[in-house]
Amino acid sequence: MSERKKSKKKKRGILNILVLAILLITLFVGAAGIGVALAVVKSAPDIDANILDNLKQSSKIYDKDGNFIEDFSDIQNRTIVQYKKIPKHLRDAFVAIEDERFWTHHGIDPKRIIGAVWHDIKTMSREQGGSTITQQLIKNIALSPKKDITRKLQEWYLAIQLERKLSKEQILEAYLNTIYLGGSAYGVQAAANYYFGKDVQELTIGESALIAGLTQSPYKYYPYSKKNQENPQVYLNRQKTVLNKMLEHKYITQEEYDQALKQKLVFKTKEQANTMKYQWFIEPAIDQIAQELSDKLGITESEAKQRLRTGGYNIYLTIDTKIQDAAESVLNDETYFKQFKLKAYSSDGKSEPVVQPQAAAVIMDYHNGEVRAIVGGRGPHPLRSLNRATEVKRQPGSSIKPLAVYAPAIDTKVATAGTVIEDSPFSSELSAAYGGWEPDNYDKTYRGYLTVREAITRSINVVAAKLLTQVGIGTSVDYLQNKFHLSTITKSDKYIAPLSLGGLTEGVLPIEMAAAYGVFGNQGVYSEPILYTKVTDKYNNVVLEKTSKQSPSISKQAAYIMISMMKDVTTKPYGTGNRARFGSMPVAGKTGTSSDSTNVWFSGLTPYYSGSIWIGHDKPNTSIPSLKSSLAAKIWGDIMKKAHEGLKVVDFEKPTGLVTAQICLDSGKVPSDLCSKDPRGSRVVTEMFIEGTQPVEICDVHITADIDTRNGKLATDTTPSQYRSTKVFIKRDYTPSKPLLDQKYVVPNDFSNIVDAPTGETNNEGQTDGQNNEQNNEQSNGNTTPPSN
Repeated sequence: MSERKKSKKKKRGILNILVLAILLITLFVGAAGIGVALAVVKSAPDIDANILDNLKQSSKIYDKDGNFIEDFSDIQNRTIVQYKKIPKHLRDAFVAIEDERFWTHHGIDPKRIIGAVWHDIKTMSREQGGSTITQQLIKNIALSPKKDITRKLQEWYLAIQLERKLSKEQILEAYLNTIYLGGSAYGVQAAANYYFGKDVQELTIGESALIAGLTQSPYKYYPYSKKNQENPQVYLNRQKTVLNKMLEHKYITQEEYDQALKQKLVFKTKEQANTMKYQWFIEPAIDQIAQELSDKLGITESEAKQRLRTGGYNIYLTIDTKIQDAAESVLNDETYFKQFKLKAYSSDGKSEPVVQPQAAAVIMDYHNGEVRAIVGGRGPHPLRSLNRATEVKRQPGSSIKPLAVYAPAIDTKVATAGTVIEDSPFSSELSAAYGGWEPDNYDKTYRGYLTVREAITRSINVVAAKLLTQVGIGTSVDYLQNKFHLSTITKSDKYIAPLSLGGLTEGVLPIEMAAAYGVFGNQGVYSEPILYTKVTDKYNNVVLEKTSKQSPSISKQAAYIMISMMKDVTTKPYGTGNRARFGSMPVAGKTGTSSDSTNVWFSGLTPYYSGSIWIGHDKPNTSIPSLKSSLAAKIWGDIMKKAHEGLKVVDFEKPTGLVTAQICLDSGKVPSDLCSKDPRGSRVVTEMFIEGTQPVEICDVHITADIDTRNGKLATDTTPSQYRSTKVFIKRDYTPSKPLLDQKYVVPNDFSNIVDAPTGETNNEGQTDGQNNEQNNEQSNGNTTPPSN
């Protein structure tokens, strides 16, 4: 045998061995895979053929102390409807858009699975679902929420098993009674009533197509959302897609298709009232839970909500029902609002008009981020009512100042509580630097020299604006977004006017303001507001756990100084928020009023809780002339009074690193001997500082000058001693363009023009002998006595 033949034979032998090895490995892997698959299948739960009987698995909701509040379920919002009572065109619409081979497959649709996988690979997304109607039903009623290959194998297996146990009609009936269709609608009967106010049997083809189209994304295509009300084409395009599918599969004729497109959808104008207790709190809590469950399991939020409604979960909220009851009771007390006599308002002219003005409140424990109460409005609140506490953004007015101006200034040491900034019109140079803008104060007056403390207490706009020019726009925005976590700051807000005065483009949410103000009480640490702590399944296995994410925002010292200043807002006679006080509990906070009294706020805190109150009209930019921020402060205080019943009166915890020092109110510097001799009384006060920021320079604003007591002007060398008086003044190096309230205490610029004889010998008319008035006038040009420090 030649070497070449031997070589070929050897190679062939190796190849045969490799082929055999590959076959053995393939068989081994296949066997192993089959073994694993069999094990997974064996562990799958049993499917009860009586699916509809097992749908009513309500979840239970508990308060912060574990006390049962009520069931959370779809019982009130789902009506089981028999297959034969569901219109054929509605059944066909779902099959056409969700599972076109439903009537021919055996539970799973390999062609659809491959198509979905290929689409997701091409688009690098998870947009396409490969689940049949049978699989969707299995996911909703039988499987654990965990999403992995094990669950997918079980889903396929159970879908096939279910098809063997039930007829196609029974499967479709169960599916159409369980599917979530937006708002409070679970199942097609509920959807027919929710959207069109009719029985499912009365639905037209066009209405059926719209309902079927909601399945993919009930939130995106939700007809009642503000976005879709403004642009209904979003859900109308989806409806058309369903109709196209129905026509394609010959479920409807061309004539029926054309007629359905022409039909104008007339939605229900009045939503069914919901009797759920604490709905204002529960609905946003469920939203938060559904979002996080969706993220964890890789399912849609609508699927997550479906499970929460029907999965028998135990949901533990952060709500304190005592505080929630107090907040709802106060906000629904008509005595606070009867003065306004406003007409009820309907946003679209069709829905039930809502009482005005409206209001919202949020109370939270800023130490751990747990929200204790949410009230989203006054008056009746049907299911999915507009929640003004968590959904509606409004301009905060001056309540933004502590967050955008004063806290950044104190924290970065640009200013102290004792820094003096003149309350006076912008200089022409400063105004020009900001496009000619000039702020003014709410009372159209200017007070002159003011400390930062007094400026925040009196809510002086000009001082806030001037201080912001020192802090810097970029720093202010950084604090709002990254320190106080306001999510609504836009590009157009990055300007001096909205940042210093609160005229933000979109506005802020009460829940975000409550959390932001909590930073001051929590020693500079921000706590993310949370609405629940735990969710367990019906077997008490933990599904979700929630703790507040905390992050440092400002220094402990800056936070405490902010509290100290905002205490003055509620305690000083001239403080804008003194109606927020209740009992002897310390209160710190800030009022806010947007232009033309369209919105009023009070945001503040106690040693226990932070909270925010908004009052205004549901129609944006509606002026309410008699609406004052003092009302918001009063309501805030009355809610907090009830919330603090039984709590010990304590003060805010004071950190180390703070010192006190005496300052002059007119210079912000170390007082001179003159500061206590001001004609208004002593101008010396004790102020608090971050250690190292206290002043070291001596006051140079207070000076003395000799005055002619006969006219209050500067004395001259010829002013007789009996008419000369040395007085204490403040100085100002320029003449203001508008009157300042402290200008009367500024040293005069003019010298006395009363002419006196040099010898001091005067006649009965006050003239020197042998001299006339003309000579006296000439002598008025002699030496004068200048002011001195």
